[in-house]
This record gives sequence, C-alpha cells and structure tokens, in this order.
Amino acid sequence: MYKPLLCAIEASPEGKKVLATATQLAKCFGSKLIVINVLPYTLLPRDYQKSLREDAVPKIEKIAASFDITRKN
Repeated sequence: MYKPLLCAIEASPEGKKVLATATQLAKCFGSKLIVINVLPYTLLPRDYQKSLREDAVPKIEKIAASFDITRKN
C-alpha cells in the first residue's frame, strides 16, 4: 500500500520510536523504507558540517543500525 515509505528522524529517543513504527509499517506493507535525519536550522553551529560528522551522524547511524538499516550515500 505504501511504497516507498519516507521516515524523517532526529537523534533522540523519540526518533528511535518513530523509526520503530516506520520499520513495522514497512514490513507490514512490503515497502521500501527511506530514512532521513532532521536537524533544526536554529541549532546548527557555525561549523555545522564538522558537527554533523562528529556528533549527529554517529547517533543517527546507531539508531538506524538497531533496526538493521544501513547507510547508503
């Protein structure tokens, strides 16, 4: 029914809950799950690229890995 399914998460406990629900829906409907991460613009530091690589990306990847979702560039 839902193909593909897009899930936007943040690096937080709520993001993990959202991803859990999206994973269940994708399995239920045989959908391709696409996961993106979201950062509020107001929280971006001056050197946000460095901050993303060092802080946000590892957190998001850890959350995704707990659902056997691997990163694709």
